[in-house]
Amino acid sequence: MLMNTQTSQTLVKVQIIEPQEIALWGMKQLISTISNFQMCGSASTAKEALDIAISSKPDVIILEPNLEDSDGLKLITSLLQHTHAKIIIYTGSNNPHVHDQAVVLGARGVITKNEPIENLLKAIEKIHIGELWLNRTATSRILMQIAALNTPKVISDQEKRLSNLSTKEEKVTRAIQIHAEKTLKEIASTLNISEHTLRNHLASIYSKLQLRNRLELYVFCGKYQKTINPQDHPRRRSTDL
Repeated sequence: MLMNTQTSQTLVKVQIIEPQEIALWGMKQLISTISNFQMCGSASTAKEALDIAISSKPDVIILEPNLEDSDGLKLITSLLQHTHAKIIIYTGSNNPHVHDQAVVLGARGVITKNEPIENLLKAIEKIHIGELWLNRTATSRILMQIAALNTPKVISDQEKRLSNLSTKEEKVTRAIQIHAEKTLKEIASTLNISEHTLRNHLASIYSKLQLRNRLELYVFCGKYQKTINPQDHPRRRSTDL
């Protein structure tokens, strides 16, 4: 029997999510050998795992992300949304991209199945008290990924021009995209404004976007400003300007 190295006897409720029955059985037996670890549930599918997590309120969840019915990495987000558990990835995969992605999504550590059993038990203890379980190489990679995600996006000149449009003008540009086959009078009707008002909006839009006519507006917006539903994009026409 493995001895518990934790000095505090705080009870740690553990849930295991593992698709392989033999591995699941072995992990349950392992957890039962530690006096202050309590199995509060186990599951082999994502749906079952989420239901059990919500009802049993585990402190720590051990997750094998390679599930048969779902992408276990996506399950991390759902588990964090519905519980206060800390998640450990326990996986047979040695793919560093999978490990890093799991941590970026919210897992507190990664253990591979070829590591000593003691590592898993230590990881549960450390993660339960708020620490991370990552090696230095993984930590460096993950910090770089997080920094990249938080780097401000470079705004193009075209996007800057589009950002100068008013709410009404943006609505007009989208209507021009969706109703390319209609006349200005017909488009004005769909917007519940007069044709004169529409032409005034277009004059302002042409000036802000540095365009000359409806065709240029259609091409510009088709490239830099997608309609709300991309399926509504009509075929481009050079007529009816």
